[in-house]
Formats: sequence, C-alpha cells, structure tokens
Amino acid sequence: MTAGGDFIPNDPNLDTEPSYPVIFGIALTPVIIGTLLAVGGLALAAYLFLNFVQPALEQYNVLKQKVQDQEAQVQQAAAIAKQDAEARANLEAAKKQGADVLTLFSNEATLNTLLLDLNRQIETRNAGVARLERDRLAACPAWVRNNVDELRRSGVEVARKASLREFTPNAKASGVITDSAYGSLVNNKLKRQVANVVFEGNVNQTQAIFRNIERLQPFLVFKDVKIVVGDGTQAPTTVNRLFEVRGNTVQFLPNCQPEPKLTTTFTLEALSPLTAAEKPKAAPAPAPSP
Repeated sequence: MTAGGDFIPNDPNLDTEPSYPVIFGIALTPVIIGTLLAVGGLALAAYLFLNFVQPALEQYNVLKQKVQDQEAQVQQAAAIAKQDAEARANLEAAKKQGADVLTLFSNEATLNTLLLDLNRQIETRNAGVARLERDRLAACPAWVRNNVDELRRSGVEVARKASLREFTPNAKASGVITDSAYGSLVNNKLKRQVANVVFEGNVNQTQAIFRNIERLQPFLVFKDVKIVVGDGTQAPTTVNRLFEVRGNTVQFLPNCQPEPKLTTTFTLEALSPLTAAEKPKAAPAPAPSP
C-alpha cells in the first residue's frame, strides 16, 4: 500500500505535542503563562494602589476636610456677624425705647409748672358752673335766690365749684428713690417730687379731675387716695339740705338742693430721671496689688 499526498505515517519529524519552556520543572504552557500574567497584573495593581492611588486619595480626603472646615468657619463667621448686627440693632432699639420712656417722666420744667397745671385742670371743671347755678336757682324759692351769698358761706351751693384747697410739697419724702418702692431696678435711677393734695368738687368733677391729671405730661403716681362727703367732719346723713317751712309743715325742696361736696386727699408723686450731676458716681477701681 502506498501513501498518497504529503502525509507520511510514522514520520519522526512530526511532534504530536508542542514543546514549552520549562522553568523550575514547570512547563510554561499558555494557561500557566496567562495565570502568571493575571497574578502579576494584580500584584502590579496592588502596588500602584498602595504607592500612588491610596496616598493621593488620603491627600484628597485631607484637603476635602480642610475645605469643609474652612466653609464651616466661614458660615460660623457669617452667623456671628449676623448675630452681632442683630445685637447692635437691638441695642439701638433699646436705647431709643429707653429715651422714649424717659420722655414720659417729669423734668425740671414740668415739675415747676405742676401746681399751675393741676390747678388749671381743676378750674376747667368750673366752665359752666355759673350758668348751671342760674338755671337751678330759677327753680328755687325767692328767699334762696336772695340769700345765695350767705348760703354759699355756710357751705350750701346749688351748683358746686371745684377748687384746689391744698398743694403742699413734702421735701422730706422727696429725693432720689432708694427704698425700692418701685422695684430695686429703679433705685438710684429716678427721683420723686412728693406733694400732699386736697381738692373739692362734686362727683362728676372729681372723676373728670382725676382723668385730666392722668393726661398731664409728667409721670404721676397717686397714693393714699381718700374721698369723703363734705369736709370729712360730717356724716353723709347730716349734709346740708334746703327745706321750707309753710305754716306748721316743713317741706323738702326737691328741685332746689345743693350739690354734695366731695373732699379728695391724696399724695402725689412726680417721677423724673436723675440728671448727670445727680447720678451716683461709680466706685473707683481697686488699686493693683504690689
């Protein structure tokens, strides 16, 4: 049998298995070489990560933290600046409010005219008294109209006039407030001018006078207010009344009666801030120890 073509059986030059380099008794087959390359690649990657990537990443994190810290400091500084601006605005508002409050208190000018202002408020209540007296006397008997002055001297007035009976300054009780009468915070910051006041009038006049006094510019405080009928020496049932004797009958005159008099007494305190000269001087700082 003859062989055809180029195939020659049992040709000694034909190697059935490829030959590979052998190192340390291990043939470097493609699988082995691929495995070695993969392991080498991993080792190279680990080396590059540990020596280049990780230090760069750590430096990045450090720089990032510094940036965050600086941003936080900037935000904190902005918050502090905002708080400082708000505090300054509140301080200015408090100063303005304090100045506005001080304008409510008395000053030397208002204290000097307090008596005149008080008397004016009382006198204004007498504006229509004369006309009211004429109208009421028209309903009275002739003997009443003919003896008006004598009746008035005895305390009988058909239309009563309000009057200021007393305004007596109390120098002993006046001066810088140190007794915490208005709270300890007021001590050595305000002073008071004290006066004892007595005025007379009917019920409507008394109410109106108190309302008008409250509207005065000085900051005024009423203390120990006492209101009595008459001058305080008579009982309400014995206040003067007008009667007429007709024959054996004593008749009450319902349309011709004097207005009851109310006598009002109180202590008036006018509060005012201390002047610069009146404010207590600050205690000197202690000398430094040697």
